[in-house]
Amino acid sequence: MTELHKAPEADLPKPERVRPDEIEAAIRVLVRGDRAAARRFLDYARSTRLDLDQTWVVRNRDGGIDFTALAAPAAGRTAMVFGTRPNSKADVELAGNLLAAVAAGCRERDVDLAQALIDPSDQLEEAMFIAGGFRRLAQLDYLERPVPRFGTIASPDLPADIRIAPWDGDEHELIELLERTYEDTLDCPGLAGLRRTSDILAGHLAAGTREPSWWHVLRIDDVPSGVLLFNRGSDRHSIELVYLGLAPVARGRGLGRTLLTFGMAALDGDDARVVVLAVDRENQPAVRLYRRAGFRHSVRRTAMVRPLNP
Repeated sequence: MTELHKAPEADLPKPERVRPDEIEAAIRVLVRGDRAAARRFLDYARSTRLDLDQTWVVRNRDGGIDFTALAAPAAGRTAMVFGTRPNSKADVELAGNLLAAVAAGCRERDVDLAQALIDPSDQLEEAMFIAGGFRRLAQLDYLERPVPRFGTIASPDLPADIRIAPWDGDEHELIELLERTYEDTLDCPGLAGLRRTSDILAGHLAAGTREPSWWHVLRIDDVPSGVLLFNRGSDRHSIELVYLGLAPVARGRGLGRTLLTFGMAALDGDDARVVVLAVDRENQPAVRLYRRAGFRHSVRRTAMVRPLNP
């Protein structure tokens, strides 16, 4: 087998920020020439006020755009990164170099973590992100189930030492609780230490629309020990399970199922159609919990990450 050698960096075309009048052309390259898909992307960007300032391109010798990559900053010092998929192994390093430039540009926007979600069967796309300094975090299974109707999920009877109530807005207390739920977690353990918990909470608060009555805190003898967060999706037709976690003291008692059942019962009869979530497929206890609650597989994605703050 012939060994592949990296091209000297000086031989690679230099990435550059796209000019404002080239945004549509750059997005068409991003989606591989599909005009309708490019228009949908730009319509979505306008409706959601998506910042396209971090859109970078690589040009060919004629000045045309060969590759596009962009980073969409989000709450919690994160950015979602997209890039033109390479057509061959020969393009992987070039496309990866472009992604690295986008990631470097994110530092100017106070972003601590660049992320991407890719097709797990696409080896070229994964190789491109690895060449851009990203690493595989986890494979995520996206699950969904209908919103419960007509009282089909009854609120559970709670043990004497357990109380579940809406979050009272105390951010300091919730941050401390989130940190305790991360101890020995099986849910994307590779994220440990990559982000401030305050930034994670900011991301949860910004995911869709928060309904205060859907943010639940479980207490054992009045000590916060579990959390379940639902947000309304931006499309208004879905509800996202943003996070479910238990502190070590609450594990092993079936309280994850109790908390999930309590939260699902609270959603009964809502106008949304579906409840959705993403789970690390290696977190088998969580996968079993959700499947017993009626969630079914929708799609699988590989999560790639690149920390930007040493």
